[in-house]
Amino acid sequence: MPLVSYQDARPWAKAIKQQVGTRQMPPWGADPHFGKFKNDRSLSDAEIRIIAAWADQGAPKGNDADLPALPRFADNWTNGEPDVVIDMPVAFEVPAEGQVDVTDFYVKSPFTEDVFVKALEIRPGAPQSVHHAGVYVIDKIPEGARLEKGRILSADGKPMSRRDIAKATGRQSGRGENDKLLSFVPGRGYEEYGLGAGQRIKAGSYINFYMHYQPTGVAVSDRTRIGLYLARSGQQVTHQIYHELGAAGPTTYIVDGKELGKLDSDDELPPIPPYADDWTVVSVHAITEPVTLHGLTPHLHLRGKSMKYTLIYPDGREEILLNVPKYDFNWQVYYELETPKHIPAGSKVIVTTLFDNSSKNRYNPAPQNTVYWSDQSWDEMYAPQVRITLDDRDLRRNAPANGQRQQQQY
Repeated sequence: MPLVSYQDARPWAKAIKQQVGTRQMPPWGADPHFGKFKNDRSLSDAEIRIIAAWADQGAPKGNDADLPALPRFADNWTNGEPDVVIDMPVAFEVPAEGQVDVTDFYVKSPFTEDVFVKALEIRPGAPQSVHHAGVYVIDKIPEGARLEKGRILSADGKPMSRRDIAKATGRQSGRGENDKLLSFVPGRGYEEYGLGAGQRIKAGSYINFYMHYQPTGVAVSDRTRIGLYLARSGQQVTHQIYHELGAAGPTTYIVDGKELGKLDSDDELPPIPPYADDWTVVSVHAITEPVTLHGLTPHLHLRGKSMKYTLIYPDGREEILLNVPKYDFNWQVYYELETPKHIPAGSKVIVTTLFDNSSKNRYNPAPQNTVYWSDQSWDEMYAPQVRITLDDRDLRRNAPANGQRQQQQY
């Protein structure tokens, strides 16, 4: 429901009191005892008391003369019109029912020289049916492959996924996520980066829309797009954003108390047994080179219960970077640090995650099922994402000069 005017809000006064009193609204999952975040939208205890008192007193209107001006909302983009807008190459028709496999779409990037991106946003055409959208950069495609009707086909005419392309070209993809621009999931889809952090898109590359659709009972058409805000003249991008701690060093896993060591893919984690409560996955991420941490963003599915990131310095000191004790699949947040944090080489980041496959989990679609790891919501995913830059990898060593922002649309 809209809550812009007094007339909008008044009928919901008791519900508003209940939602803010339990901290379900505004959605913000971080434990306030750990970390300070630039985009913290949670209410203070004093603010909650004011709202509760207003509801208890019958939700009085107050004086019209004290009303602030109504806010002005952007029609489309969060930060105004982007410099460059890239559309998914073709529209996709999402059926009313059934399962839709994750699909890769590709479009040639419009850039004839390398560009640097300081902010970006994904806007789905049919957000009600986009479970998630990942947008990646593919630097090159295999010999003999071709782009045709939004798909990259191999020399023998078979559609290729991003991982197929990475394997065929000898690049590592999916570990470290160094080719990722941004994800859209419920609760987030816009990011901007401070200091010298940003994204570099090379000339002649391809943009990959990695699309996961969820039918909702009504057939819809989607054509997702990404908006890019380029670095301004004099605003240097010195370090590439990475989305996974694996970019800084190897990862080992401990699942349900059993040490598994290194895995080639998170999909190799053991499945979650039926009715399991507090099923624990611990990943230990070695930091083998100095990094700067800009933000953290947990991603789990419907059995996800909690996630905690703990930093252990080389001298043994511990610091909780982020604790999300009640993970909510419907509100997945990017927690942007108020001040980016330097993490020295020799540190470790330990991520402890609980999954609830029991009947106590009200979002659990089938507690009697063994839960496997995949992109579908009724399966699970383990993705303790971050936003880091690698301190010793300075783009200026091989970077062209940043140009003026020029507004373009493709």
